Order: sequence, then structure tokens, then C-alpha cells
Amino acid sequence: MKAPNAIGVLGPLVLALSPMAMQAAPGDKTMRLYSTRMETLFIRLDVNRDGRLDASEVQGRRVLSRVLKRQNNRSYLLLKDLRVQDSSPSGQRLKHHFRQADRDRNRRLDRQEAKRIPWISRNFKSLDGDRDGTVTLQELWNHQRSLAPRQRLP
Repeated sequence: MKAPNAIGVLGPLVLALSPMAMQAAPGDKTMRLYSTRMETLFIRLDVNRDGRLDASEVQGRRVLSRVLKRQNNRSYLLLKDLRVQDSSPSGQRLKHHFRQADRDRNRRLDRQEAKRIPWISRNFKSLDGDRDGTVTLQELWNHQRSLAPRQRLP
């Protein structure tokens, strides 16, 4: 007998969680899609159905493992830990390093300023989404979202 998949069993739960995906800025289809994918991934990985992802459940998922490591005094992830609050960049460390590198305070990094953050410098061309010769926090955020896990069809 074939075991039911998580989406089939938890379909009503996914629908009940859908408003979480709508927290993104109005009209931001990419953020809603990202949030829905993260919800689906969470439900699929929560094999013991306790509403938490522990280290064994996120094993092999680099992004989720990093999020888990950032939880203070907690050895598990909750669905709220994966929620996107809005469509603006939220990584405090990235914002801090970005501000330090932005010498002229125009909220953009040109190639010279990007050298202060090596991974941005190395990937400058692909990160410069609008090809204006600068990288913004929004472009970095867009790039990060593009790396989100793809949704698997049932």
C-alpha cells in the first residue's frame, strides 16, 4: 500500500497556512511563491508531524541548516522561522556589511565598493540585475529568493 504524501494528508493545513504566504507586499508574486514553497517544504520535511523541524529533518538542506543554527537556544525550526515578513532584505549581517561597504552612502555598491565584500565582488555581474553597474540590497534579496527550493509537483 502506497503511503499518502504530506500534501494529500495535510492539504487543509496548507490551505489554512496560505494567508502566511500573503504577508508579502501586495502584488509581489515572487514572494508569495517563495513563501508557499517554504511552507510546502516544511510540511514535507516534518516527517514526525510535530510541527517542528529538528536537525535530522533538515539534514542535507543547507539553507534550513543555516536557519536552524541561527536559532538561539533552540534545536528545532518552527514554520514561523521560515516566514518572510516583507519583501525587503532582512539579513541584519548583510545590511551591516552592505552599509560599511557603501562608502558614498547612495545605497548602491559599485565595483570598487563591492570589493569590500568578496562574494559580491566575485559575482557582481550576475548580481547586478538591472545592469546599471551597481548592486543594491534589493538585487541581493532578489538573487537570494531565486535560490529558494523549487516546488515539486505531487
